Amino acid sequence: MEKRVLLLLLSVGVICACSQKETPEKGTGYLTLNISRGTSLKSDVEIADFTLRINDGHADAVKERIADLPAEIALPVGTYTIEAYSLEFSGPKYETPFYSGKTTVDIEAGETKEASLVCSQGNAGVKVVWAGEFSTKYSTYQAQINCDAGYLNYSSTESRTGYFLPGTVSVSILADGQTINGGTIALAARDMVTAILRLKEAPAGSLSIDLSVDETVNNREVEVIVDPEYTDVNSETNPYTIARAIERQGENEVWIIGYIVGSKPSSGYDYVNSAGWQHTNIVLADDIAETSDTNCIFVELVSGTFRNSLNLVDNAGNLHRQIVIKGNLAAYHSRSGLKNPAGFFFK
Repeated sequence: MEKRVLLLLLSVGVICACSQKETPEKGTGYLTLNISRGTSLKSDVEIADFTLRINDGHADAVKERIADLPAEIALPVGTYTIEAYSLEFSGPKYETPFYSGKTTVDIEAGETKEASLVCSQGNAGVKVVWAGEFSTKYSTYQAQINCDAGYLNYSSTESRTGYFLPGTVSVSILADGQTINGGTIALAARDMVTAILRLKEAPAGSLSIDLSVDETVNNREVEVIVDPEYTDVNSETNPYTIARAIERQGENEVWIIGYIVGSKPSSGYDYVNSAGWQHTNIVLADDIAETSDTNCIFVELVSGTFRNSLNLVDNAGNLHRQIVIKGNLAAYHSRSGLKNPAGFFFK
């Protein structure tokens, strides 16, 4: 693995290149920074062109191109976040992967600390492929992938890869003037997702999206169903996805659909760890492999049938099952939630 090793020295307000390390002033320490290439960083990307940022939690002490840094820099005593990145990526763009690495280090007076950064892809790529039979049903069609920071339109002939920040994106289709609301995709850094639009044989007229992931990065498989008959009228047969339920907090007596991915422990939000599961709740997500609590709905299990049938402590086999459940969308444990459940069934 190729490595670029930098010895970095920063004094307060003054950067000084010296041939020999001088006796440190009181309250000054030293940093050795080792920057290496992650497996997802392309071979033609030059780490020397990255920006290096050293931040003390209040302001940037250093923000410069790596190639332009002096050989040594001294750091005042403190805790620093050190980040190297290829570009500043704030919203979806075509053909714009960015690479970054981040770590923290505590600098102590008169001491030399070593910190290592591994730079790898920090965003996720999504490519849309239209199955051949799709063109036989619609004369014009395009897809739109949306996230909090913006969106990208994919025409029927678009072959480029769009890049998004990690998080949940939603998919919609415009086909012959009809807007088809789709599902969501949870994206993580280094994901390279191919979304294949394919017509389902039954029921007639419905669509599905098959998603596969480049095995050289994050290997996940996700299926998102896009239904041309979908409307915003919520019902038992037309439930909200988890992403939509998060957006619709405050609505009452609605149906939602998601996978049971865990249970919130008594403290914190590590719902995946079975050692912390509680009888009083379950956690639902659109993605069976979801790891971010902000992309989940926390479901209150009232005593009785709901708690007895759904809690994971007594019903561990319910983990990863898809469930449709009715209740009131309201904050629960300071997260998006569903309270007062009134009905449920497994898919």
